[in-house]
Amino acid sequence: MSLFGSTSGFGTGGTSMFGSTTADNHNPMKDIEVTSPPDDSISCLAFSPPTLPGNFLIAGSWANDVRCWEVQDNGQTIPKAQQMHTGPVLDGCWSDDGSKVFTASCDKTAKMWDLNSNQAIQIAQHDAPVKTIHWIKAPNYSCVMTGSWDKTLKFWDTRSPTPMMTLQLPERCYCADVVSHEIEYLHYTRYAWNLFNITKTSHL
Repeated sequence: MSLFGSTSGFGTGGTSMFGSTTADNHNPMKDIEVTSPPDDSISCLAFSPPTLPGNFLIAGSWANDVRCWEVQDNGQTIPKAQQMHTGPVLDGCWSDDGSKVFTASCDKTAKMWDLNSNQAIQIAQHDAPVKTIHWIKAPNYSCVMTGSWDKTLKFWDTRSPTPMMTLQLPERCYCADVVSHEIEYLHYTRYAWNLFNITKTSHL
């Protein structure tokens, strides 16, 4: 039995819900399915940073879980661990040193998963599902940024339950990214892009 428990609902003995998985299936890219995949739709994927020895992959899913696999050189995967939310996991990311994974969920929370201890703690709270999460590493500080359908971007010191800063958005946040200290986020109204410089706390 794997670390993730029983296999998912794709059948047994080489047969899946879509039929036989024998060698005559059309698979020109020689794709390899991960061992013990989630039991529902996958919402996010992220490979480990190069600072971490070995290659690891995390996946968040609508089964309310985030799973971690070690990816071998031949493409085969080894299940390592998993953590749960009480709602679908919408996004996930790694810390820069690869020791932690951060997850955002429809349960309106974000969690920090310490891979060394295999413990996860809540680090953020919103009033609606959390759609995006990013780790920000700067020379003089580090924090986690969460974007939510409650129309806010929030920045969190993982040691405190109170956000360092909150940005009110005109609409729900659907995606975001961080390059250096500049943040881009996409909200619903007119599909507008907004660029925000966290060090200057002003819109550009």
